Amino acid sequence: MASIRTGGCLCGRVRYECAGEPVFSLRCHCRDCQRQSGSGYIAAARMPAAGFRITAGEPRRYVAKSDAGNEIIRVFCGDCGSPLYIQVATRPDLIGLRVTSLDDPSWFRPDADIFTRSAQPWDHMDPAIPKFPTYPPGQAYPTAAPSSRDGPPGQAGDR
Repeated sequence: MASIRTGGCLCGRVRYECAGEPVFSLRCHCRDCQRQSGSGYIAAARMPAAGFRITAGEPRRYVAKSDAGNEIIRVFCGDCGSPLYIQVATRPDLIGLRVTSLDDPSWFRPDADIFTRSAQPWDHMDPAIPKFPTYPPGQAYPTAAPSSRDGPPGQAGDR
């Protein structure tokens, strides 16, 4: 039986539950994640979207394009601003759960540090965790098909 994890935002207005096990656990050091978190990286776990549901409140969404042209939906509490998860349009089967929004984030063990090319020099990473300048092999999101107004497509592995 899949474990069910619960979590929510700082003010408690948005709550969720998530069933299933992580597909990939990571610490992302990209500039977007740094800006959203207000820290050197975010701790995230890619979880099956089918096992995720909001149980209370109405989160807000901020939609932007990645360097690869993918639409990224960042979901957060509109009252306190706590980031909850992201969803990439080319992988609707996964959510990128912000681990620190869980009621008990102590189970988290990162598989990798990613986008270390953007890591801050003051952020001292655990040398035992594998590091990748972008995505590790096999973990990049597929890129969106370009439309005529999007210009040239991004390179595989770009955010």
